[in-house]
Amino acid sequence: MTVQATDKPDLAELLTRLDELRHAERRAVSARMVSVAGHLVGTPLNVIAGRAALIRTNASPEAIEENVRRIEEQVERLALRIRRLIDYFGLVEPQAPERALGQVLDECLALYRPVAELKGVTLELNAQGVESLRVEGAVAPLLLTSLVSLAVRTAAPGQRVAVNVTEHGPTLLTFEIAAPGLDEPPKNFERLEPPEHGVRYDAGTLETLWTCLGMARRAGGGLAVAKVDSGSGVSIRFECPHS
Repeated sequence: MTVQATDKPDLAELLTRLDELRHAERRAVSARMVSVAGHLVGTPLNVIAGRAALIRTNASPEAIEENVRRIEEQVERLALRIRRLIDYFGLVEPQAPERALGQVLDECLALYRPVAELKGVTLELNAQGVESLRVEGAVAPLLLTSLVSLAVRTAAPGQRVAVNVTEHGPTLLTFEIAAPGLDEPPKNFERLEPPEHGVRYDAGTLETLWTCLGMARRAGGGLAVAKVDSGSGVSIRFECPHS
């Protein structure tokens, strides 16, 4: 087979494609985990519901005892399978070595400024006076790049995505990201509940915000999303520890 030579894509196109693949991979993993969870819970719940119905129709002591026993078996089985799932996939990875905040910001800018420029979006990072502070080398970069990716991906040509980093007390840094193309998420997004009937909100966006909230809390910080008073979009604010 002969492979025809093609023009090599430039850096911005490659980074944009990699960002799209990163987003698609996260969605694929989430979809698969939701499917597994549905299967894991669905079968035992059907058995439990069936046994409860039998108790209602046959109230003899022997029948009640047998059906209660079967219900208890299904509850124990479900609890065991969920615990095994959590223990295996929910392990907390060891912390990465600390890195200078300035280095983390420079890498984020190098990755996402070409993507933003390809979309006609302006990306700005401002962290004056805190560049030398050090942050955990995995969670902070992952939070920053995930949320900047989301802000850039949802922005329209001509809009501006700005990231401002300030010191918040002796141990925390505050990152504030202006996401002009993003709508305010449902109030209960921290529980990853689908929007109420009739409310439309992008599942990938909800998933990203929910995941980042969990990472920020695990690292000892937090995350909040608020509607911008003037203009469009939202402000995403998250905190993470520094040393």
